[in-house]
Amino acid sequence: MKSQLRRFAFAAGCTGLLVAVTACGPAADGGGDDGAGEPFTAAPQSGLAGGLLPEERSLWAYDFETGTYEVVDGDASQDYVPNLRTPAKPVSIAYDDGFGGIPFTVAIKDNLERLAAEYGITIFYCDSQFKPEKAVGCAEQQVVKQPDFAIESNFQTGAAAAVMRVWDEAKIPAVNIDVAHPNGIFFGADNYMSGLIGGHAAGEYAKAQWDCENVTVLIGENPSEGEVANQRGAGFADGVQEICGKLPSAQIETVLLDAGSTDQAITKGTDWLTANPQAEHILATSIDDARAVGLAKAFVQNGRDGYAVGPGCDTIGVETLKAGPADETGLLGCVAFYPERYPEYLLSIALDVLEGKPVPQEVHIEHTFLDQESVGEVY
Repeated sequence: MKSQLRRFAFAAGCTGLLVAVTACGPAADGGGDDGAGEPFTAAPQSGLAGGLLPEERSLWAYDFETGTYEVVDGDASQDYVPNLRTPAKPVSIAYDDGFGGIPFTVAIKDNLERLAAEYGITIFYCDSQFKPEKAVGCAEQQVVKQPDFAIESNFQTGAAAAVMRVWDEAKIPAVNIDVAHPNGIFFGADNYMSGLIGGHAAGEYAKAQWDCENVTVLIGENPSEGEVANQRGAGFADGVQEICGKLPSAQIETVLLDAGSTDQAITKGTDWLTANPQAEHILATSIDDARAVGLAKAFVQNGRDGYAVGPGCDTIGVETLKAGPADETGLLGCVAFYPERYPEYLLSIALDVLEGKPVPQEVHIEHTFLDQESVGEVY
């Protein structure tokens, strides 16, 4: 969001810290060893679909004749304000769930179905099960039902073009959750900003506890979920460095976590710790809470001085924070993505598009950092 990319307030307990963010240029990755420890200015990557800077976004309106979104005049840099209402005529929406049953998507599904029932909107559901072939299959099954609109929550970037080809051929407008797709409105996390917020929190901890000495950043990533999702890790590394100064490139590491599970993160996190005994003070994050909590558990189980920040604040992140202090759980906090609020935006976008109203090509949720002390005020 424009206000977030210009500035944001990081709250840790009751202390506010205003941090300026440069909103242009390539994403900083720590570079080489030259200049390690020098002041560092975060710079989100420009031109990245699903992570466009506010000034790069356009307003879109759907052309039902051609089955494509078209650019229209207007300012798309301002925050989108949802306007949920009862449609004037019956509306049906296909919801293809990217990974049914995990806390994040359960929160979306439950509130989507609740709000749809409240406003008289019909929902057709299909679970893609985190599988690219299933994502295409769901779209093909849903098109037969002739929905008016599609909420396409495919998390596999490799299937994005094939999935959207199904909707495009049927001339059904779509919005996509958290992964950019061709000819679809993007809705979801401001990935880089969420990582930056978490990185600042982790950096403040490192400054207070370790004087920022011998810090290693560990990022659990999965390229198949898209470059935009992995911007959470890039933002995290940049956020830590804005507080602690530039880190040597050897102290910013990644580990592949492609199963989307806590168990895999524990196993691979343990393997990484075994292979890196020299890593003294570790700050970690991943693509979601499940994997970040897995890394946190690996630190605790192996007796290492490491802490993680989770992206999402879904059930596993919140429960872990409430279970005990960071010294016991290995989790410093989580950056809230508020999946329970997604349906209000998604349904509002759908109704706007169906009524011919322009919508920004990207709509992002706002994020806040929650620790053990503050999480109970929200969840």
